[in-house]
Amino acid sequence: MHHMRTPILFAAAALAAPATAAPQVMPGQWQSTSVVEHMTMPGMPPEALAMMKGRPTTVRYCLTPEEAAADPRKLLNADKSCTVKRFTLNAGTIDAEMQCRTDQGPATISMKGRYAADSYEMTSRMTNGPMTMQSRVTARRLGPCK
Repeated sequence: MHHMRTPILFAAAALAAPATAAPQVMPGQWQSTSVVEHMTMPGMPPEALAMMKGRPTTVRYCLTPEEAAADPRKLLNADKSCTVKRFTLNAGTIDAEMQCRTDQGPATISMKGRYAADSYEMTSRMTNGPMTMQSRVTARRLGPCK
């Protein structure tokens, strides 16, 4: 599915926003790990679903000082196939939702979680027709960009 990486981008963009009573995210090298906790996909063999569930996917990315200071809506709106429906950052919590157009039809991606200047943890849920996927995303700052 085209938007499997969208929750990671969404989380990175969310981190870039200063929030009331919460520290601004630190620029630098970040590592994000996503684990599928639950998935339904009609027609997919249960063995294939079981293989996808619980397997961590880890990515590293560099968050520049400019990105850390930028309005996260700018980053999220860069993907023209998605529209931000809800985006709230308050005292270290994130509550957001996007709707995206995909080859499989409309998809809704929602995220809820907590963040600090050097880490975040969120639950991401994507619904695309009869398919649903819930993931836990955790990330931490590793140090300066390499």
